Amino acid sequence: MDPRISVVIPAFNRQGAVGRAIASVLGQTCQDFEIIVVDDGSTDATVSAVAAFGDPRINLIRHDRNRGGSAARNSGIGAAVAPYVAFLDSDDEWLPTKLERQLEVFERSDDLLGLVYTGAERVFPDGSISRYIPRPHVDLPRALLIANVIGETSLGMVRRNALEAIGGFDESLPSCQDLDLWQRISERFRIDAVPEVLVKIANGSDSGRISTNVRRAMAGRELYCRKHREKMTHRGVLHLFLRDSGWCQQRQARDTRLARRFYRESLAVNPLAPLTYMLLLSTYVPATWLDHLARCKRSIAKLLGFGPEAYFAENSSRLTSTGKLERNAPNDSAA
Repeated sequence: MDPRISVVIPAFNRQGAVGRAIASVLGQTCQDFEIIVVDDGSTDATVSAVAAFGDPRINLIRHDRNRGGSAARNSGIGAAVAPYVAFLDSDDEWLPTKLERQLEVFERSDDLLGLVYTGAERVFPDGSISRYIPRPHVDLPRALLIANVIGETSLGMVRRNALEAIGGFDESLPSCQDLDLWQRISERFRIDAVPEVLVKIANGSDSGRISTNVRRAMAGRELYCRKHREKMTHRGVLHLFLRDSGWCQQRQARDTRLARRFYRESLAVNPLAPLTYMLLLSTYVPATWLDHLARCKRSIAKLLGFGPEAYFAENSSRLTSTGKLERNAPNDSAA
């Protein structure tokens, strides 16, 4: 009989990490799955690391050249036979009950439920840890036009029919592929969440992850904005996305010139946004001053009793004592 879940793991030169990812799948309490590892043209021993498991449930697909994570995931989707598809990046890991908890949500719902995602623990290169618990959004399609409030692909399990209906991942995007997929699913299907930390994300652990490649990340944001600009304008959130892009340029790419461009574009869309004016002015402040303020902010947080699990790097989120999720990135306010 066909399995209930197809697990798709894209891998490119991950011989040292892919084994941990596969082991976290094999250790699931729900064992009704197949594993599809898509080797995206690796030049190291990734294939050997996968073959070493010798588990008949593992199916290895090989690309003759590197085509990108979206193409690898689409190849995995095309080979999947199960009604549900779960994605796992090759340097991430699942906690043991991840598949079981998501499958429970799907099986007590109807065919209109397209995606179930979970919470995550993110580990940063400096050793700091963040924990993210999903919270309900009144208007999830609108929220996803501003920011990825769901998270990485490793958090999601998707009904295969939903993936086929929307056409899978957009291979033209160098980044924001997960955000784009969640957005298109949210427009046609319902989305639910398991409010538990069930995934371990290796944030910035190596240079292979797209989020550490600032240039590609910024290019992906611009393409995502072009693709969904009409929707952003209609929903009144274009200025928020542009402002967040400016913040990314300012603090991650360290490009104040481009940051000013985005802030000005944001103000052209919505000139009644005080925070955007403040951010525009901050681009004329030396970056070292902002770095110092960020360090002071972290130090004050520690003095107030926030440990590394509750308080962490910029552009992240933290759980407050009331259970609400707060973001440090300036994109959540309509101001």
